[in-house]
Amino acid sequence: MENTVKVELKDEQKEEKVSTEVKEQKMRIAVIGVGAAGLVAIKHCIQDGHDCEAYEQTEFVGGTWNYTDEVGFDKNGLPIHTSMYKHLRTNLPKELMMFEDFPYPEDLKHSYISQEDVLQYLNHYADEMDLRKYIRFLTQVTHVEPMDDNKWHIEVQDVITKKKESKTVDAVICCNGKYSVPFMPHIPGLDSFTGTCIHSHCYRSEEPYKGRTVLIIGGGPSGIDICNHLSAVANKVYCSLKNVRIGFKFPEKAIMKPVVRNVEGGKIIFEDGTAENGINDILLCTGYNLSFPFLAPTCGITIEDNYIPSLYKELINAHHPTMAFLWIPASICPIPTSEIQMRFFLATLSGRFILPSKEEMLKDAEEYRKKRDVKNRLVHDKASGNLEREYFDDLAETANVRGVPSVITDLHNCVKKCRNYSYCFKILDDENFLQIA
Repeated sequence: MENTVKVELKDEQKEEKVSTEVKEQKMRIAVIGVGAAGLVAIKHCIQDGHDCEAYEQTEFVGGTWNYTDEVGFDKNGLPIHTSMYKHLRTNLPKELMMFEDFPYPEDLKHSYISQEDVLQYLNHYADEMDLRKYIRFLTQVTHVEPMDDNKWHIEVQDVITKKKESKTVDAVICCNGKYSVPFMPHIPGLDSFTGTCIHSHCYRSEEPYKGRTVLIIGGGPSGIDICNHLSAVANKVYCSLKNVRIGFKFPEKAIMKPVVRNVEGGKIIFEDGTAENGINDILLCTGYNLSFPFLAPTCGITIEDNYIPSLYKELINAHHPTMAFLWIPASICPIPTSEIQMRFFLATLSGRFILPSKEEMLKDAEEYRKKRDVKNRLVHDKASGNLEREYFDDLAETANVRGVPSVITDLHNCVKKCRNYSYCFKILDDENFLQIA
């Protein structure tokens, strides 16, 4: 009989062994959408040694950051994805919207930048990282469903020729965005309104509102920004909202109103009993709904008032853990979030981190929902307290992956208190930033 010798590997040898095993476990990964999150997903998949193919139904990278005058449907018959409008400026400083080790150009001095600046940056990143060769443009994902062998069946369609094609992949990453399907609130009598009423998703410019009397419903970033634009050209701008977010300021010309109770033709009645006549236009700046129309019911993903109950760590499909959803959390720095989420997800695919059982993952998600103790629509929101920092730390510690530097959340907390668009910031290192008034 042959003698067997048990060899104890040193830590560095173990790491090398794991690294070798990971390289051998090359997977075919599908990425849906190539906005900022999609670009992050592609880059990390390729870096981790996987095969990756991304699908984008338009002909551009950048997702919602692409501006178009069009509203409704595009030339290929697909719903317009972007919610960009003219003169839009970011509500986060660019220092919180950067890819890792890929700063904005030095000649871009301001921190709060234009839509054009962001789009140029995303395109520059795609080119510098050589990501376009992994993207199939003008290709719509129409159907995704799990297979019995833990793989995924995907159907895609060329948006021009309508030619259909089927794919089998090992993992799916959903990066189709969350600012394209408007949330339309129920306002009694709104359908009787005698003026124009649109959602901010279809707003493109202040030009049509010159000399008009406008009611804006909603006090989020887009509502406040659009209010600023309209106040410069409209006759009157009323703003109806539940509360003003900390750090945001409405223009002095805006006339603040409470929540709309109901509409009677040309008359708007508010919850405090006051009423306004003569309003020409209503703009609904009421946010968006999460939507994944390509997912089959067997994927196990349901949406309950913008809350997805089956996501482990608000990222991984507990029913089928080779499916991930990037940037579901709201009020959080999007690109840094996507970066750490990809490190977490890829750690699970490689076996560097072993996921809990389905039951444990669902329990973890439910316990978080109960801990938040808010309406479903706010469960994924990280606006209050230290929820953003806690989320980053939880991902890093759970899967033993590199975290997000504390300077990111510290700067974010700073700008949440006061969004002065004339301020400029500079990140000095992982812990410190400089504010220039």
